[in-house]
Amino acid sequence: MFTKLIEIDNKKIGTVHFYAFVIKIERDEVGFALFMNEISTPLLHFRKDGDTNVNFKIDNEQFLWIVKNSKFSITERKSLYAEFEFFLRAMEQRATAYLFKNAKVAYVSNSHDLIRYKHYYISSNMELVEKQ
Repeated sequence: MFTKLIEIDNKKIGTVHFYAFVIKIERDEVGFALFMNEISTPLLHFRKDGDTNVNFKIDNEQFLWIVKNSKFSITERKSLYAEFEFFLRAMEQRATAYLFKNAKVAYVSNSHDLIRYKHYYISSNMELVEKQ
């Protein structure tokens, strides 16, 4: 379903290596995605929804894996999440500039989802995540 075309950037944050790619989705549709480690499906991806809108989807299973497997302290988690958020914002801007110039992009970094995920990660409260 997702074919990696061009690697835009990558960054190791904590113990997870993130990779940003231009991807092909299904019927030759071009999108943008962040992958983690060597997993073949993206942690999150952006795709056009019609001619003028771009939306994102987050893989909750992968996010849950990150929360469950993080062994860092709360202070370290805050720092790591800030680093991830900075990387995500930079990649969103690059994707918009290169792929979605004339579209209205729904940014993960501007969504309530990012705030919720940040809280889950920093607090490592699995009950909150599993209720979703």
